[in-house]
Amino acid sequence: MASENTTKLTVVTPYKTFYEGRVNSVVVPTLDGQIGFMPGHVPLIVALKPGIAHFIIDNQTTHFTVSEGFCEVDETHVLVVCNAAELPDDLSPRRTCKSYSEAAAALAKADEIEDKTAREVYIKENEQSIERAKARRRLLELYGSDHKKERIAILVREYGWEDEE
Repeated sequence: MASENTTKLTVVTPYKTFYEGRVNSVVVPTLDGQIGFMPGHVPLIVALKPGIAHFIIDNQTTHFTVSEGFCEVDETHVLVVCNAAELPDDLSPRRTCKSYSEAAAALAKADEIEDKTAREVYIKENEQSIERAKARRRLLELYGSDHKKERIAILVREYGWEDEE
């Protein structure tokens, strides 16, 4: 039987069920900012943007990144559907910096695409890649192991990735 102070959380990606279980609350990054849900929330559907999400179970907080997607909420369940969801331990600092660098370089070349529609799609895809990389970097900086925090700091300088404000 479900406790009155918990709600079911399901986080799914195209590749796996990232998390399924009961939580006290969940916070996700939306197009309009961070939004949190607790048991008994009114039904709602929101669009997700890449960023850091978290859930709380018995005063223990678990932070993770989500990519583009949506979140559907009702009184007893929060469903997060996104392209990717990752814990700090799942992330590679080098891959994070490399993906940012590659997307930024690709974005700089967008003007070379003559077809306007194709250029717009190309720009959008690379902007989303940059936002995902920024979310991963921030997750590593805030919640990664000491080793991963050190590695991301070194690699950010190595790749010439300017500090976030």
